[in-house]
Amino acid sequence: MRGAALIVLAWNQWPLTRRCLDSLLASELDSAQVIVVDNGSEDETHDALASYADRIRCVRLPENLGFVRGMNAGIASARPDDDVVLLNNDLVFDQRDWLNRLRDAAYSSPDIGIVGCRLLGTEPDDHLIHSGGFIEPDRLWGQQTESGRSERDVSQYVRTRRVQGIAFAVAYLRRDCIDRIGVLDEAFHSYYEDTDYCLRAADAGIATVVAGNVTLRHEQHGSTRDDGGFREGLRAQSRATFAARWQERLRDNYRGTVLWQGMSRFPHAQSQLLRTLLCRLDARGLRMAFAPTGSEFFDAQDFRLDLAAQRLLPAAPAVALVSASDALLVPNGRYKVGLIFGEWERFPPSWAQRLTCFDRLLVPDEFQRNALQASGVKVPINVLALGVERDYLHPGVPTLRHPDGACVFLAIVEDWTRDAPDVLVAAFNRAFSADEPVELVLHIRPGPEAATIAANLVPHVSAAGARVRVFADWGFPAYQRGQLIAAADVYVSARRGGGWDPVVGEALACGRPVVAPAFGSQEKLVGEFGCPVASTRSEDPRHPGCTWAEPDPESLRAQMRAVFDRREELARAGRESADAFAAAHDLDVTADRLVTLLAEGGTLETARPQPVSHQPIDRTTDVSSDVSSDVLSDPDANTAAGQIVVLGMHRSGTSSVAGLLAVLGAWPGPAADLLRGPDNPKGHFEHGELHMACLRRLRSAGGDWKQLPSLAQPAVVDQFRREAGVVLDTLETQRPWFIKEPRLCLLAHELLPLLTRPVFVHVTRDPREIGESLARRNGISRELAFALWERYTIDAFAASIGQARIIVGYAELLSDPLATANRLYNELTGFGVAGLTAPNDAYVDRWVDPALQHARVDAGSEESLSTELRALHEAIQNRSILAEREPRQLSFASARVIAHHATTRV
Repeated sequence: MRGAALIVLAWNQWPLTRRCLDSLLASELDSAQVIVVDNGSEDETHDALASYADRIRCVRLPENLGFVRGMNAGIASARPDDDVVLLNNDLVFDQRDWLNRLRDAAYSSPDIGIVGCRLLGTEPDDHLIHSGGFIEPDRLWGQQTESGRSERDVSQYVRTRRVQGIAFAVAYLRRDCIDRIGVLDEAFHSYYEDTDYCLRAADAGIATVVAGNVTLRHEQHGSTRDDGGFREGLRAQSRATFAARWQERLRDNYRGTVLWQGMSRFPHAQSQLLRTLLCRLDARGLRMAFAPTGSEFFDAQDFRLDLAAQRLLPAAPAVALVSASDALLVPNGRYKVGLIFGEWERFPPSWAQRLTCFDRLLVPDEFQRNALQASGVKVPINVLALGVERDYLHPGVPTLRHPDGACVFLAIVEDWTRDAPDVLVAAFNRAFSADEPVELVLHIRPGPEAATIAANLVPHVSAAGARVRVFADWGFPAYQRGQLIAAADVYVSARRGGGWDPVVGEALACGRPVVAPAFGSQEKLVGEFGCPVASTRSEDPRHPGCTWAEPDPESLRAQMRAVFDRREELARAGRESADAFAAAHDLDVTADRLVTLLAEGGTLETARPQPVSHQPIDRTTDVSSDVSSDVLSDPDANTAAGQIVVLGMHRSGTSSVAGLLAVLGAWPGPAADLLRGPDNPKGHFEHGELHMACLRRLRSAGGDWKQLPSLAQPAVVDQFRREAGVVLDTLETQRPWFIKEPRLCLLAHELLPLLTRPVFVHVTRDPREIGESLARRNGISRELAFALWERYTIDAFAASIGQARIIVGYAELLSDPLATANRLYNELTGFGVAGLTAPNDAYVDRWVDPALQHARVDAGSEESLSTELRALHEAIQNRSILAEREPRQLSFASARVIAHHATTRV
């Protein structure tokens, strides 16, 4: 069974190493071996490690060979099939399940080969010092976060996400990744070797991700403190090596320069888009530059924005992207694109006239497009749906709540006339009595009107009393806005304007109810997900002839009252739906769409073709000539390890195929451990302990084989993996072996970290026959049977993507047992499974009994399958599903049936 080699590199600084090992060994190290590489230490490290001899392996090097050679020595000493985890000795492992969560991320997709995690500075420092980063070709200053900012920990980046590179202070390397591209390049002594490795992996189609649910402490440069400039010398040397190999490559990845013209601070909506999208566009191959349209200071901690502002521009940038509230800017680029939205149903005539200089306009929704067209704008207009930053806005954002438990309504005020805070305060006063536990917080955003707004609010707030609080002259970094939203219970707005209000989507992503007028760009969101406030049309006094909304005071009062009365119910519903909302309104999707729209002008170069995604079966070592390594890959890397996993839905014929594997010489385990049942007197060939482990796994998550549970807690997955691992260890004594259990269709992906070059045998059968058989045996409806078949089948094939896999059709087995047995034998041996016996005609005929087929469907049956099920069945029949590199999605109809059945009893 696969394990993991945890390689800790130590050089002097024994107190650091001791702290690291003590916390490491106290964590959950399932199937892991700790290897400490003593990199020529001259202090007490060598002698002190002797006290850990029963818990670790020690590799002692005669001198300090540097980070790269030291880690390579550790990799060379690992068991050949183990995954490898590289670890600095200045880490503190205060999350017990860190290793299993890295494993989960590593095997969540077949093309992932490298996994990092979130790293915080040493306590009490709460800065996020690493969350997966990037390197740009201008300066080759690798950044430790995708934002390029120095940020405090606000639970950002807690999802598993793909990144350009990670710091190898913590790096989980899947064995098939090492087999494919080799070990660390010894052209580097220390520094830049991690980015080099991630870029080499990307060239081979191997993805790098960060497991956001793992957070460790890292005392950076702990082992090289007080080195008299030694570290900086190493960095300069490695930077030169890296530049010679990668700098031009990184420059060539850019498709052209895009000049973003606007303000990064005011007004809020446009400036927020600039800050959040600029870095994403740069990561997608657009060389982003920034030209402010007014005076503003730059934050040196915001590397992305600072770099974009300092970049030298060509005479005519490929694209000019203008975002401004008054459309007064003159675009500077060969292809001129404006990101525009206004507050009214018809734009002012002066705006419409100025917009004629653009080649294309982008708006967030149909309301804005209709407003532009109603104003006579003839420029082509595209809708660019604007998403939310899921990595900063979610229900888990840490924050402070009201100390007395009062229900807090939060309003954001930037413009007195548009945001109508006086109307909001008056409605709030009518909605709640003085003794109710409720408060209204008005945050006046810093800006040109902030002082005027604060002064105008004084009489309204004074009349309201202490239940209304005003925060003025109070600024904070934009990335912390989720904490402000999450500190409240409800986001409320009396906004008259129809412009894009980013806080509506952000509040929904944080799981907070929204009370706002269903008008303009927010109409769809508020109408579908929030509590809409009725409104009438009125004229903006500052723009005669331009209409916007006038919120109905009574409707606003009633909605605030209703939300307060149902606050617990709405809070629970908001938390439960927040992730799904954010996934459906993801800012990364916005960025992908924006790149496509900017490229339609024809001024950007064609995107470079991407390498074919790596699959675990592609294990051939592909070490380029400029990579020095003394470590060779496993010469048998392309052969299967004699581990066979049989996957198939209940009643699909898995027992017949499992018995056939036993006839061929594959071992299912001791006979005494195998299950038998009256419906299959020849035996199920299911290991009893594995069967019970699967039952417990589904039950612990609140379901069973036909009442499918929702996602399981990590501890439940870990326990299942441990129990299954015990069974696999017993089977390892005799290869080739196989496991078979219908529930493994749902759970096989959780076993991937335990398997070494497995072969998956998919047993398939006409879903109509399965539906008939389940109806007879279990009394369930065909509708549910079809939905379960789809879910089991999709999950099974998703788990085996990128692995060696075979399809055995039950109908084929019954119609021609010997030919099917020979084909199965040939395919298994073709994948390198050794120790099998060629099929024996007489024995195969005796084993496969067509009389055991309990349900048959005539090939010409009129009974129909849905379009989705028919397509899935046809892909299995013609074997095209084996070429698919992305998992299929469960149809909406089946998902609905399964979800309904999970809450009812048969």
